[in-house]
Amino acid sequence: MYGNMKFIYDALAWLHDPSTTMEQAVAMHAEIYKRHLCGEVSLLEMAELGKGDRFFLLTRILNRIDLKHPWIYDRIREVEAEPDDCLDLWAREHGKSSVITFGGITQEIIKNPEITIGIFSHTKPIARKFLIQLKTEFETNEKLKLLYPHIFYEFPKKESPRWSEEKGIVVKRTTNPKEGTVEAWGLVDGQPTGAHFALRVYDDVVTKESVSTPDQVSKTTEAWSLSDNLGARGADDKSRSWHIGTRYSYADTYQHILDKKALKPRIYPATDDGTLDGNPVFLSESAWAEKKLKQTLSTLAAQMLQNPAAGAQSLFDK
Repeated sequence: MYGNMKFIYDALAWLHDPSTTMEQAVAMHAEIYKRHLCGEVSLLEMAELGKGDRFFLLTRILNRIDLKHPWIYDRIREVEAEPDDCLDLWAREHGKSSVITFGGITQEIIKNPEITIGIFSHTKPIARKFLIQLKTEFETNEKLKLLYPHIFYEFPKKESPRWSEEKGIVVKRTTNPKEGTVEAWGLVDGQPTGAHFALRVYDDVVTKESVSTPDQVSKTTEAWSLSDNLGARGADDKSRSWHIGTRYSYADTYQHILDKKALKPRIYPATDDGTLDGNPVFLSESAWAEKKLKQTLSTLAAQMLQNPAAGAQSLFDK
């Protein structure tokens, strides 16, 4: 499709080597971009690089330079290598939705514009926030339109057969399934009927409201279980799903998933050893100190350390 891509494929293999550092990847991206400006690397080759390297896609094409951080780089490579059937519980403000929901969905569409994706959150307004971010990016990002004109509309509001927060969005595709390219749904306030998505992305399934009472926890867990029937099985007889979130309570829906071992857990607290006294992995020392000053032990334990039980233990010890 893209002609001779050996240079880009060799670069992608090197970029995904576990020994390659973020600094080396940034330098490689800069060199490739320089060669592009000199006419040595075509737009088609740049497009292939964006399709195969989420770090390049996020930082160069989607303009998320705030994600140029060694810890974030490691997470990007990890989720690229194993995207499906994992439960990613990362500390609040540590880029999980940017890396997985925003960057990951964009990359999936670039890889396969025929894909259908359902974003599921505790309620539909929460899910719509993720859809709005993608919708706005696809409307305004000229780099995406230049590199992938066969996927993204120049004027999607006028040209796309479906382009709204309520009904979802549709990019250029040759098939015509009833599901949009991306749709947003709530787990507990009206799941779709008769829809089956090739990829289900669960982001912020657990919220403060969902753990307010045992009944609310049970309702959220049951809704999550029910939504499993909204997947579409592929040629390998598997239904793809991503799960991204932050803990609120040691008895929340995520604990149910962990107890059942339904998904592979990838748990990343805000510090290197998972304790309040550990070194922050992404936040600055001053930002971490401010959080410890302003947040309660229970909030820090659940939201930042991904260990809700630690908050109860600390309060008990005190």
